[in-house]
Amino acid sequence: MILGDFTLEKRMSWHAEHGFTVTIGGGSVAGLCNAIALRKIGATVRIYERVPGPMMARGAGIVVQSELTRLLAENGAGPLPCTSCQGRRYLDYDGGDGMLEEAPQDFTSWEAIHAALRAAVPDECYRAGSEVTAVTQMTSKVAATLVDGTIVESDLFLSADGSGSATRRRMLPDVAARYAGYVAWRGVLDERDVPGELLSFFHDRFTFSEARSGGHMLAYFIPGRDGAIAAGSRRLNWVWYVHVSPADLAGMLTDKNGTRHRSSIPRGALPDGAIAALKARAPREIHPKMAVLVSETPDPFLQTIVDVRVPKTLFGRVLLTGDAAFVVRPHTAGGTAKAAYEAASLARALNSARANVDVALLSAERQQLAYGNTLYEYGLALGNRWLRDRRADQLDLARNEPTSKE
Repeated sequence: MILGDFTLEKRMSWHAEHGFTVTIGGGSVAGLCNAIALRKIGATVRIYERVPGPMMARGAGIVVQSELTRLLAENGAGPLPCTSCQGRRYLDYDGGDGMLEEAPQDFTSWEAIHAALRAAVPDECYRAGSEVTAVTQMTSKVAATLVDGTIVESDLFLSADGSGSATRRRMLPDVAARYAGYVAWRGVLDERDVPGELLSFFHDRFTFSEARSGGHMLAYFIPGRDGAIAAGSRRLNWVWYVHVSPADLAGMLTDKNGTRHRSSIPRGALPDGAIAALKARAPREIHPKMAVLVSETPDPFLQTIVDVRVPKTLFGRVLLTGDAAFVVRPHTAGGTAKAAYEAASLARALNSARANVDVALLSAERQQLAYGNTLYEYGLALGNRWLRDRRADQLDLARNEPTSKE
């Protein structure tokens, strides 16, 4: 059933009967997940998104997790276009065919997820080009001030304004993003532009390559334009994690027009020199097939890896959600899963508590903190594992190296 065509039972829910209202600041994945789940229990929801036009892609490929597919299925949203593979290939930077492992996996893209979620939220619930600039708590109500001066009151305000959340900075001024010490170079290549030898090599595989001086690269197919998943219309997506010192990071975040970016540089904005240096580095660092993939990609882009951990997410009737709360590392493939989990948990808590809204919010916060902390720690472990392993390998080599007789 399409959202909006509620059955009699849904129309007569407590939240619908009592006119429970929710304002969401941010119309990306977390904001949309919450809108879908809360509308299902009868809440009246309004999303205010600062971007006036189509949302810019936040990354490219995403490994599909059950939390997201469950939210879509349970709330009548979707379908979500996905590609799939039957196994993983682990490569060494020196070359060779690598090691194969049977491990079925589904993949999608940020664009496909956002499109599926956005299609499930009626236009009248979504206002683009309208940023929330201030939030004021008023006992059991919250007043959100929009950029044009309009004040919107509701029973609950959800801050879904991303990793650089202004609401989080106001509520938790001592919490700051911590640079993890490395960046993710990303790229996508239309399948029709992938050379034949690469196409067969990456076919039906989730492929990983260690990098010579640390870090690693991975590649897999994702849906193409408009969610196309037929062979020939997909995209080959890759991510390469590379060490960058804090001193060098500022220079890397300056685009070809001289503009300094906060944490990422989108497709088409990188200086030609940065792209040339990346492509020159690839043959020295990663498996030859991965290096060719980097070389064939015309417009790679850059994402800084940061960590954000919060001690709390609830402030009266204001709740941080998605990346406005915890920012976890992409190795977890958990960013969208976390957004879906938080939205489903909040909706369940509110639906069960009915009039006891504040009790429901405390319950949702407890679940959110437990899930977020677990995923945060998991991301740190995954991100640091190759650092420890590579350092251990280097120590072993040093111990076993013959002593010079000169």
